[in-house]
Amino acid sequence: MKSADTLSNVRFVEEKALISKFFEDISLDTGNVVFGVNDTIKALELSAVDKILMFEDIEITRYVVVNPVKDETRTYYLTPT
Repeated sequence: MKSADTLSNVRFVEEKALISKFFEDISLDTGNVVFGVNDTIKALELSAVDKILMFEDIEITRYVVVNPVKDETRTYYLTPT
C-alpha cells in the first residue's frame, strides 16, 4: 500500500506543477495558452501543442459538412445546447 501512496503523491506534485505553470502562463500573457475547442483544434492542426488540460465529460460532437456545389468543407464542434 505504501507504494501506491508514493505514486499518488508523485502524481499530485506533477499535476500541481502543471497547473502552476498554466496559471503562470495566463498571468504573464505569454501567448502559450489557448482556450476552447476551436482554438485547441487549430493549435493541434499546426502541431503547436505541448500539453492539453481538459475536462472530463465534455459533450462536444464534431460535424464535417461538405458542400459539393461550392467545393467547400466546414467543421463544427457543437454541444447539445
